[in-house]
Parts: sequence; structure tokens; C-alpha cells
Amino acid sequence: MGIALHDISGGGQPITTTGLRAAKAVCRDRGESCVTLWRRRKLGLIKCVNIFGKVYVDLQSLAEFDRRATAGEFAKAPVGAAGASSKARAAREGGEQ
Repeated sequence: MGIALHDISGGGQPITTTGLRAAKAVCRDRGESCVTLWRRRKLGLIKCVNIFGKVYVDLQSLAEFDRRATAGEFAKAPVGAAGASSKARAAREGGEQ
């Protein structure tokens, strides 16, 4: 399943592209580090393909990751000092209501 683009070189014929985009371009557009994308790839959260030494990201898996992240599927409770202060804040705010 591809995206139909029109050739601007004069032919006017639709060009079918795959749902892949260069990893560096994805990082640049999203404002994320390439290491962040690599970690997500290693965890299996995003599917990538290596074509002749260049990494491409599957756009469908990226959209699925964004959907899951927006839904809060990857959210974790704070730990350490942040966890203790958030519990204290929750107790304080819960008592005021």
C-alpha cells in the first residue's frame, strides 16, 4: 500500500512510494535525537528498515507509536524524590477537597 505522488519532472505519471522515511529526516522533523529513535527501535516500538546502510522508518509504525503514546500507554509513575513529592502533593490536594 503506497502513497500516490505526481511526478513533477514532466511525465505527470503518479509515482507509488512506500511508507518509509529516512530516520534522520524523521528525527529532524520531530525534534528528537537519533539516539531516541534508535532506543525505540531496539525496544521494538518502531519498525525500521536498513536499505544499503541507510535506516528508514516505517511511517505506519511511527503513527501507531504516536497513538499509543498519546493514549498514555508508556506513562510511568514518578520514582525517588519526585515520587515522594507527588504522593505528598496528592495527599495534600486530596485532603483539601
